[in-house]
Amino acid sequence: MGAMLATGILQTVGQKGLEWLLGGSGETLLGLQIFRIIALIGFFIALIQVVLHLFGIGDVHADLDASDHGDGHAISWTTLAGFSLGFGGIGYMLLKAGHSILVASLGGAGAGFVLGACLFFLLRAFNRLKEETVFDIRNCIGQVGTAYIRIPARSSGGQVQVIAQSRMVTLPAISDEEITSGEKVKVTDVIGGDTLKVERI
Repeated sequence: MGAMLATGILQTVGQKGLEWLLGGSGETLLGLQIFRIIALIGFFIALIQVVLHLFGIGDVHADLDASDHGDGHAISWTTLAGFSLGFGGIGYMLLKAGHSILVASLGGAGAGFVLGACLFFLLRAFNRLKEETVFDIRNCIGQVGTAYIRIPARSSGGQVQVIAQSRMVTLPAISDEEITSGEKVKVTDVIGGDTLKVERI
């Protein structure tokens, strides 16, 4: 008796589950609500990330493990927001167009993965551009440049031009020996945070 009851329950659950996937009227309404909620969650996550970024409170590419490298981590709040928007939005539209919940779910998942991947690669490129834009004077160490203004021995007042991070920069320079304007120099150190120590080459 108990086995027959359990079998009947499983059959009923399986049948209802299949009907939900294929989409009846009530199931379709529920599915639309679920897809809408998922899309709204993704939208609000993205909105919060943008607001935090604009106010300097958070980082738009902060990873879930709190390591903000912006590169190599495929799962982030932003990519999750993109997946949720794609999954919920496309799923909602497919279901609204008359497709089954199964088709809408598969289509939404595909769209979510595509949108999430696009955001991941877009953020990685943006972060690399940001790193190149922010100038770090320590990148001048080891570079070869030219004395722009004569550099007195062990005294300030000289300047050098050197290429670092794909740009030409002119910076204060000091040296242990006098270097005349136009001579080639090599940067050996950074002094005081904004002055290069150079030597003639």
